[in-house]
Amino acid sequence: MNYLDHPPFDVLNSDERTKLEKHSQIVYLDEGQSVPSQWQGDFFVIIKGALKQFLADELIAGLSVSDWFNTTTKNGETYNFITSEQSLLYRINGNALNDIADQNPTLKKLLYADLASRRELQNVRHAHYESQQLLHQSIESLGHHIKPAHFVASTATLLEATIAMNEVHAKHVLVKGDKVGMFTQADVCHAVGDGADFDTSVLPYTNFNLSTIHVKQDLSEALLIMLERKIHRLPIVDDHGDIVGVLGQTELLNFLTNHSQLIVAKIEQASSLESLGMAVDMIGKYIRNSVQTGVKTHVISRTVQSLNAQVFAKAWSLIAPQSVVDNTCLFVMGSEGRGEQIMRTDQDNALIIKDGFYDANLAEYAQRFNDALAQFGYPYCDGHIMLNNELWRKPLSAFKDQVLSWYQHADESMIWLATLLDAHFVAGDKDLFDELMAYTMDAKNHAAANFINRFAKAILQFGDGSHFWQKFTGSANHDVDLKKAGIFPIVHGVRALALEYGITVTSTRARLDELEKQSVLDQKTTLNLKEALDFFLTKRLLVALATTDKSARKVNPNQLSALERDLLKESLAVAKDFKGFVTRHYRLDVFGV
Repeated sequence: MNYLDHPPFDVLNSDERTKLEKHSQIVYLDEGQSVPSQWQGDFFVIIKGALKQFLADELIAGLSVSDWFNTTTKNGETYNFITSEQSLLYRINGNALNDIADQNPTLKKLLYADLASRRELQNVRHAHYESQQLLHQSIESLGHHIKPAHFVASTATLLEATIAMNEVHAKHVLVKGDKVGMFTQADVCHAVGDGADFDTSVLPYTNFNLSTIHVKQDLSEALLIMLERKIHRLPIVDDHGDIVGVLGQTELLNFLTNHSQLIVAKIEQASSLESLGMAVDMIGKYIRNSVQTGVKTHVISRTVQSLNAQVFAKAWSLIAPQSVVDNTCLFVMGSEGRGEQIMRTDQDNALIIKDGFYDANLAEYAQRFNDALAQFGYPYCDGHIMLNNELWRKPLSAFKDQVLSWYQHADESMIWLATLLDAHFVAGDKDLFDELMAYTMDAKNHAAANFINRFAKAILQFGDGSHFWQKFTGSANHDVDLKKAGIFPIVHGVRALALEYGITVTSTRARLDELEKQSVLDQKTTLNLKEALDFFLTKRLLVALATTDKSARKVNPNQLSALERDLLKESLAVAKDFKGFVTRHYRLDVFGV
């Protein structure tokens, strides 16, 4: 039976497969037919056709080929499944499957665990697969990780070879004579240890027994050679046998794991907006490499937030005079402030000016800053939430007055307040930032009546969510808007609760941790909300990396693997349940939709 070759059954051993085959059969259901009640407790995989899944009378999901299901919820409730068309199913004896799952924890987790556990397992599988793919890239794909080849003549002395290393800031040089050898910092130490005269030839301390690797060979070959021969550097040769660069073990491991420190160095060294742009380009490559090596999305996003903040701070210091930097505070907001904007979707930034400070060119500096970021690939904000807008470039006291006005009028300005609540310091006088944010939290005590309810009501702006479930029709090609169906309800619901309970951290994950500490949410809900948000952000990132759709908001369930569809359904269910919790908590049914 070929269904045993696919997830989740690809984790079975041969004995388990044989046993499962003996307890499986193919069954047929006509269009519009329910799964018979006498099949309750069994497990099903769809071979052909499509079904709709109901809990009571509510449509939960649509299922198509390769999807699996059982007929009871984790709480013991019974689902009703009705075919949308003629369907063939594998029917697996529930007792036999449970016996096997008890012996195979991985299968049990894939089939029955909660969202967090299933996502963890999926991430491990994904990381293993992507790491394998990464190791099969060619050496030339390493780009800037390859060090240039620097040569000295075979007539060079120890002193000349050492000076050459220092001049190119390298830990080695190549010695070129009849053969090519390598002289390293370790060889310098050997010479010193021997008491050698540094006017003598470099040749006795040069290694001419070099291993090399061709520029077209795989990274896995380079890694194996380094490990087997216990060497740290490999000269790279082209088709003519000429050395075109040197691959170091550190650079290779940086490429395979994380090279954020290299980007930080590039940002720090940038002396112009042009050179800073080169560092920004490296952030995109870092994101792609991190995804390929299976780094969790929330880890990538916080790293990218830190790198972006350093880019923004550097750009501001290159544009504005030091007196302006010292008497202002630059900060970012929205998803960038929460550390949840991985791809460059838009700018959300602002500037606080120290009361009494004046510079006639501030508006010009602000415009140049936003233009520079746009040149780097951070699009202008459609809502004009940028420091070139006077609404977002004010003295501290004027900013406070504006914030108080937003609380007291509770109108369309609530979107601005929501954006400000996610603020994250970037550069300048941090005291200005801390004072404004402290005031923003305190000012809610002077808010208009029922402000928090109306603030939370935005969670319903994209409808009640049921239409997203309608799109899970199995056979139909409908996109699910990840932002509307999953990300926004979680982010804004958590943001409203954080405001109510005086929580000042800005990332959604950190807010969830604080809400759990204050017993507003239980541990299981907190964990599942984190995993659901991470799943939505991950899918959005993968869409952005694979397509030209920069908004990267939509995904077609029918183009996902069965495992991913299962996780999408579970994540949407988590978002929907949380939306219901927020609706009840703030009595949004009373305050209207």
